[in-house]
Amino acid sequence: MEENRRGARRADAFRIGSLVAEAGAAEIDCLVWDQSETGAQIEVEAGQTVPDAFTLTMTAYVRPRRCKVVWRRGRKLGIIFIV
Repeated sequence: MEENRRGARRADAFRIGSLVAEAGAAEIDCLVWDQSETGAQIEVEAGQTVPDAFTLTMTAYVRPRRCKVVWRRGRKLGIIFIV
């Protein structure tokens, strides 16, 4: 059984989102599979280069969140929200 190292329980989100590395940079569309108070799992299109830190904006979520990538598996990434 795989150990759960998350600080908070994640719930299915299935939301559309976009991420931007810095002001003026192109947006990268993503799908947010699940999220918690501390992080999320996202998926980007094949061939997209995702930086180690970025701002994530999700539909149905009021404010953008600063994020940091903690793992990468193909097109899926695990991210934490930076406070």
